Amino acid sequence: MDGEKIRIFIADDHKMLRESLCMLLEMEDDFTVAGQAADGAECLQLLEKTDTDILLLDVSMPTVNGLEVARQVQKSWPSVKTIMLTMHKNEDMLAEAFFHGAKGYVLKENAFEELAQAIRTVKDGQVFVSRELAPILLSGFMENERQGKDLSGREMEVLKLLAEGHSNKEIADILSISVKTVENHRASIMHKHHFRNITDLVLYAVRNHIIEV
Repeated sequence: MDGEKIRIFIADDHKMLRESLCMLLEMEDDFTVAGQAADGAECLQLLEKTDTDILLLDVSMPTVNGLEVARQVQKSWPSVKTIMLTMHKNEDMLAEAFFHGAKGYVLKENAFEELAQAIRTVKDGQVFVSRELAPILLSGFMENERQGKDLSGREMEVLKLLAEGHSNKEIADILSISVKTVENHRASIMHKHHFRNITDLVLYAVRNHIIEV
């Protein structure tokens, strides 16, 4: 039965919170805590030698911050799914987290109520966001719906790949088109929806479930 358990690694610089989460998670029959770290650098070092399914990652950590850890995890261990643990309730941080590879976003104040559900949801290949943040996402979704500006099928493909963090060159290779064509599609997408930057683009993708896979 142990082999079927979800292996969880916790990275957070607050020792008491880490230990409390360990106790909470070990109470679940299908969870096991595979390891823990107190900062970003230690997290990356230990992940190299720890079999992990889910990484619970604090955004604000010493040495290497959580967003950079998430980016490196996505690149080096793509099978590890990251859930951000944070106190930040703003859209920009939410977008940054998903842009850097996170699949879940849980507010620390709700961790004890939501974490088990978040872990199982993300393990099943879905995205989880704390319920408290749902109104923020819904508000943005309704705003985008009111704009009523449609993207072409190719533009939707480019938008999805941009939101997942791919470069123009990578998108060109994936879609078998030129880098110049990707740049043109990107400019059209930014213009149609008045995106100011890549963060706006990622938020749109999150709100509209474009990168929820």
